[in-house]
Amino acid sequence: MTLPAAPLKVMIVEDDALVALGVRLTVSELGHNVVGIAASELEALAVAQAERPQLALMDIRLRGTSDGVQVAQRLWQELRIRCIFLSAYADDHTMERVAQTRPLGFVQKPYSALQLKSALEQARARLAENMGNEPT
Repeated sequence: MTLPAAPLKVMIVEDDALVALGVRLTVSELGHNVVGIAASELEALAVAQAERPQLALMDIRLRGTSDGVQVAQRLWQELRIRCIFLSAYADDHTMERVAQTRPLGFVQKPYSALQLKSALEQARARLAENMGNEPT
């Protein structure tokens, strides 16, 4: 019998409070720990520095002047935190920008709990593979 995998420490970056609460509920029901919710770049960086999550669930459209792609880039460059994007925006230009942030995944809105569960499991596997030989 194998032991269940340890819960991931996840932060949510989403400017719609109701959507963020829904994501928090789903992530918690999937057995992971939500360590914070942020609606803007400054909030995301503050939560990330304080809580050191293993990954961020990132919306693309955020409050303020920065979008989720820019925030994801900063989280990676400054704190080595990678993201799973949760967004309705999946046009070619956006996806090219997302690809430059070393995403752990992309889940297009609207999505199901099963899709989010799958993305988190794939992210956990990718994070485990990269331990010790982190990409630069």
